[in-house]
Amino acid sequence: MKPVPNDPRQIATQLVVLTLVADGELANREIDAIDRLHIAELLGVPRDALVQAVADHCKGLLAGQEIHGGAVRVLDLERTEQLLDRITDPALQKLTCRAMLVLAKADGCIALPEQTLLRHALTRWALTPEDVLED
Repeated sequence: MKPVPNDPRQIATQLVVLTLVADGELANREIDAIDRLHIAELLGVPRDALVQAVADHCKGLLAGQEIHGGAVRVLDLERTEQLLDRITDPALQKLTCRAMLVLAKADGCIALPEQTLLRHALTRWALTPEDVLED
């Protein structure tokens, strides 16, 4: 398992990356939404850092870092919990969930693994969908 970063913005970026690949498919509409919705800017990270995080995560999956019993495990809830627990700022929690939600919806369907990830974040951070959608 990869070490968990210390910077909350990097952690938020990792959670967004997990959302992008949770359903096992990185759709063009999701990638387009990163720019259209200014996700990197909202997270407070350079766009290149977000794109590099996506590439690094996918490269790690393809290299077999997450292979268990012959299958690629795209979503690791233990690691996800570690990431979620490191973001303690309520505003960043809400922002991260909002980014995760809009990217999960970007391809027109929130797949079950994306739903699981979002539900887990909302529960862990004691947020409601309404909290996430408020400004």
